Amino acid sequence: MGILNLSPDSFYDGERVQTVEYLKNKIKLLDNADIIDIGAESSRPGSKPISNDIEIKRLDKFFDLQISKKYLSIDSYKPKVIKYCLDNGVNMINDISGGGNHYENIEIAKEYNVPICIMHMQKTPLNMQDSPKYNNLIDDIMLFFDKRINYSIKINYDIDNLILDPGIGFGKTIDDNDSIIGNICRFKQFGCKILIGLSRKSFLQFNSDNPIDRLYASISMQAISVYNGANIIRTHDVDKTIDSLNVIDRMKKHGNTRIYQ
Repeated sequence: MGILNLSPDSFYDGERVQTVEYLKNKIKLLDNADIIDIGAESSRPGSKPISNDIEIKRLDKFFDLQISKKYLSIDSYKPKVIKYCLDNGVNMINDISGGGNHYENIEIAKEYNVPICIMHMQKTPLNMQDSPKYNNLIDDIMLFFDKRINYSIKINYDIDNLILDPGIGFGKTIDDNDSIIGNICRFKQFGCKILIGLSRKSFLQFNSDNPIDRLYASISMQAISVYNGANIIRTHDVDKTIDSLNVIDRMKKHGNTRIYQ
């Protein structure tokens, strides 16, 4: 899953002025992605929400390009925005709110018969990194997923279309993020695909480096995540990720032993 940021304040590749040429170049870099995940609102730590209208206006810059023959995902938690995108040819929902406060986005996924990725997040992007704490990190995330899976079954939503994202960096400490990556097999118990998004994030920081310096750390942790069972990797670096995962695919043929605890 390649990341296409349309917000001007993304933590890694936000661009204040997004010209048509800029967007075309960004999309070209994602050409080998299986999924392009389009986001128009930053969810970096400390970010504030924007209105439906502003988010849709930013998304229109992409839709105006009339990109075809691509599997597209909308990275949004707002029902109005999600429906707007699905009506404009988007194929999937990527929801950081875990399906909505009342699971309304799961209902939209059922209505449109599309996959939805539900992510675990403690609090909101504005305050999620204010001393996050858990009774038991993995058990708490498991319970979060269990409730949403049960609701999906209740409304007869096809569980094969449900994707789980434990939310690396969303209300998590560095140790929490490491623990999630080491325990991906626990989330596989639900029988759903697992998405991991860790590309360039701050928990990979070494010697106070910046996101632009975290390519190798991202590639390494993404490879470990796939070896431990992740099905989908959300990344800024599509081609380099594909190269690394081709090697991991070969290694996995020799067994399923986890390489990270």
